[in-house]
Amino acid sequence: MTEVDVRGLHFKEVDGRETTTLEFLLVVAHRQSGEYFRYDQTINMKLRPSTLERLSRIWFPIVRDFELQPGDHQAKMVIREASTGVVGSVIHEFKVPPLGEFRVSTPVLTDVHRPNTEGPGVKTQLIARRDFPEGSDLVCSFEVFGAARDAAGMPRVVQGYKVERSDGVVLSSGPESEIQPTSLGALSRLIGFPLRNARPGDYEMELSFRDEVSGKTLELKEPFRVVPAEPAETSEGSAASQS
Repeated sequence: MTEVDVRGLHFKEVDGRETTTLEFLLVVAHRQSGEYFRYDQTINMKLRPSTLERLSRIWFPIVRDFELQPGDHQAKMVIREASTGVVGSVIHEFKVPPLGEFRVSTPVLTDVHRPNTEGPGVKTQLIARRDFPEGSDLVCSFEVFGAARDAAGMPRVVQGYKVERSDGVVLSSGPESEIQPTSLGALSRLIGFPLRNARPGDYEMELSFRDEVSGKTLELKEPFRVVPAEPAETSEGSAASQS
């Protein structure tokens, strides 16, 4: 997941749309073996003015999936604007843990979500940014893997959390409770909390996990920042077209 700052691009108005073309390259390499995956794409952006204004604040998202083996990886993402030759890039180092370990997916922290019309809860959109406007509603989702099974063949994992400001003030918290597995033993959870009483500044979400069968524990920390709220938008724009 990466996001492009559109403020550095040079858009041209065509038939009431703001247009430009991006050339996108993503390479993910496994450091131990040298194995790598490469993805190239041309993105033709045709945005309504309101959409461009919104993307100037939240940036333009690009999401791609890869199946990676355990070990240390490096992802490099490069964007080039075709008309100007302007280039932007970012490098991200990360580790894929062995698949058999008790582990938790990287928590998805997002303020982009909507009611789930197909069932309970909400549907979330994956984002890379960690700056959220005060007054918004955050959602955190994750999956738990590698938990031991009890005599009935099911995992039993309890989880709790707290959200703390940099000065130690607790904004939100949830006591430890068992994550209810699916019929196949899959474990996932979605947590929501508002930022209505969160003043701008640095925060951290701390997540704790305990495998009740094996006794193993995990703790994850997700930092984020609350920023001043933007003026309300009057209309929604359309998404960029891709080819």
